[in-house]
Amino acid sequence: MLKKSRKYSLLWLVVLMAALLIAAGCGGQDAGTGGDSEAPDVVKLGFLSPITGPNSAEGAAARNAFLMAIDAANASGEFPYTIEVIVIDDASKPEVGAAGAQQIVADEKVVAATGHWNSGVAEATIPIFKQAEIPLLIWGAIKEGLTSPENYPYITRSAPTAAQENEPLANILIKDMGYKKWFIVSDVTSYGEANTEVFTKILADMGCELLGTEKVQEGTVDFRPIIQKIKSSGATAVYFGGVVTEASLLKNQMHEAGMDDVLFAGISGIYSEDFLKIGAEAAEGALAIKPGIDPSKSPEGQKFLDDYAAGGYSEPVGAFTPYAYEAALILLNALKQCGDNPTPAAMVDAIKDSETTGIMGTTTFNEFGQTNNVAAYMLVVQDGKWVSFDESEYATGTRVLPQP
Repeated sequence: MLKKSRKYSLLWLVVLMAALLIAAGCGGQDAGTGGDSEAPDVVKLGFLSPITGPNSAEGAAARNAFLMAIDAANASGEFPYTIEVIVIDDASKPEVGAAGAQQIVADEKVVAATGHWNSGVAEATIPIFKQAEIPLLIWGAIKEGLTSPENYPYITRSAPTAAQENEPLANILIKDMGYKKWFIVSDVTSYGEANTEVFTKILADMGCELLGTEKVQEGTVDFRPIIQKIKSSGATAVYFGGVVTEASLLKNQMHEAGMDDVLFAGISGIYSEDFLKIGAEAAEGALAIKPGIDPSKSPEGQKFLDDYAAGGYSEPVGAFTPYAYEAALILLNALKQCGDNPTPAAMVDAIKDSETTGIMGTTTFNEFGQTNNVAAYMLVVQDGKWVSFDESEYATGTRVLPQP
């Protein structure tokens, strides 16, 4: 009888232990789901942009906006942990960005990251984030292919692609204004190559004449040989496919060469307060397409502009500053969906499936991780300032652009 009693006691012990293990398995925290387990003290996000180098004004402004949103979230009390940001200065250099990405993924508290302003730097960091299975949300780099079936779901992008910026520019300048004779100048970076490829195709599709294409190295300062080619070609419009430093030098030297009768235009890479440093007279009439919607046209956008101004930052709001702020809102929204203990795996799903309404409208992502929220508007330099073309004296006819 004693043996039988011990036998049943042992059986009940086994059953009890099994039940406890099953309960732990059902109610415990899976490493990939996020959820209701005890919240950590700190959750980290990575942020990458060029804070030094030729594009520092753009990168620093983006950093300011991103941190502004994170600081507000920490102060709100909505999160059971403190959100810290690892800020990486990628200096617009792929190798520097890659080293920064390695630093981010090595920190076990990081659950997501966002970058970059340069497409070439994004190309260098994407494999690192994919291998680490940490989601990267791209807020500024526009080269086609950064979002793709191969990179999905780890890589998403809230910024437009090169085509999504160049097409509205072409529609306005070619279809609406009638510019048909073009000369393309761009740099040899991934960004420049992407713009050259896209705009060349657009010109062909719209029946325009491409009278010349020149590619320059970053850091080029003497554009006079190229300007002579532009002048000899008979082009009535120049498309610049690079970024602000070289764009401003080219525009200034065209002005010095007496070529104010040739239109100068580009996409968001040339939209910067730094472009205006060449002087009001030299910069006058330059055109740039800016992605998104004008922040000043909505209460949410105006509040962002007011808050940024109140922050006392030395860098002005650039073309992609609102996108960096919006990236913060998207990541914060994803964090909320992950419960008290977010993980990188949970953030991958939360980001790709997110719907975030902010200063740029409502952002969702397609099946490859590219934003569905696409908009753009034109700006022109008037009296040394970038202003909305629709509100400029060029739109009313008080001032006139070069003849097509």
